[in-house]
Amino acid sequence: MIEGVIGGKKLRSVNVTQTHIAELKAFELLLDERPLGKCNYFTGRGYYPPWIEVDYDPWPREQGLEVELFKLIYDLLPDNGRFFVTYYRDNNTFNAIMKGFSVADTELGRSLLRAGFTWFKNWYFPEGGNEGGMKIQANKTLDQETRRRQLSELLAEVKTPESNGLIVELLAQGKS
Repeated sequence: MIEGVIGGKKLRSVNVTQTHIAELKAFELLLDERPLGKCNYFTGRGYYPPWIEVDYDPWPREQGLEVELFKLIYDLLPDNGRFFVTYYRDNNTFNAIMKGFSVADTELGRSLLRAGFTWFKNWYFPEGGNEGGMKIQANKTLDQETRRRQLSELLAEVKTPESNGLIVELLAQGKS
């Protein structure tokens, strides 16, 4: 499922199970045997693009590994893939969003931006029982033109100097 090395630590999927949906697997994600969270990986079907969801414990941020983790997931997803990451265990992100800041103004959002994601949706009220709890949806865009447009839209939306500076830097570099 998801494997790699992040900051010299081994990332791996354990307890992989097939769900009632043919394209959907559930598993736990570990980094050097420490849980990152429970995951779902949908490989896609017809109109529906692939997506990965992590019920995330944000401890990798404290170790400077969050961006690298999200970059590995970004690279794993095809263009137009989706990444969902919960934030109910992330007090900084939760509090910022509850105060009206955009996703891109949060520590979690900046990590997602640095990893390559440029479009976000806050699912603070998921639509039904199967969607789970509060989460951020981050999409992998299709092309550079779309990335630039999305970064420009984010630049008009953000309120913090950190996020503004990051987005200006990404636009200047021409990367997402």
